[in-house]
Amino acid sequence: MPDDVLDPAALQAWLDEPHADIRSMVRDLLDTAEFAPVGRIPKEEHREIVLGWARRLAEEGGTTLGFPTEYGGGGNVGGSIAAFETMAHGDLSLLVKVGVQFGLFGGAILHLGTKPHHDTYLRDLMSLELPGCFAMTETGHGSDVQRIGTTATYVPEDDEFEIHTPDDRSRKDYIGNAAAHGRAAAVFAQLIVDGTNHGVHCLVVPIRNKKGKVLDGVRIEDCGDKLGLHG
Repeated sequence: MPDDVLDPAALQAWLDEPHADIRSMVRDLLDTAEFAPVGRIPKEEHREIVLGWARRLAEEGGTTLGFPTEYGGGGNVGGSIAAFETMAHGDLSLLVKVGVQFGLFGGAILHLGTKPHHDTYLRDLMSLELPGCFAMTETGHGSDVQRIGTTATYVPEDDEFEIHTPDDRSRKDYIGNAAAHGRAAAVFAQLIVDGTNHGVHCLVVPIRNKKGKVLDGVRIEDCGDKLGLHG
């Protein structure tokens, strides 16, 4: 096609719809010096930079568009997808961080939880006051959810659930946001009540305290560098 026929601005405007304003907001933010690309730096340093970026995006509302308005979200699922897609033009580590925090962790609580869960967690996870992760995949079962080995046994005398990893094949693996920042996890487990297995359920499980210390009974290991996604 001859150059004098193609209007790049018009083509972009057409491709950006129906959420052109949201895409523009994300691009403008990513184009600032604060979001300048980083070179090959230690993963620990890169992770802290990406966490800061994610917090800034949350402040601007770019990561909370898909959450209900009654909790401070935008109530705009389509706009949320457009914003997420546009973030891929920046650091892909940021894209994954945002996807885990707001899509997987936040999405699990929003769509699998009930109002008490929403009231307790949504505002804090939307502001990144509560960093979280999505603990479904296991070493021996991958994402074959019906076969996962982790159990959640209800203890009636304490009105609590005991989360148990019976063997190394049942440990959660490749859990983004867990190595350094996650304070809670949406854990998929076989629900055991009075000796009966009621199948896979999802529970919000604390894994670190507010100071970042790993809680008793929790073991976290670091998978290390992640092929271009070191943050």
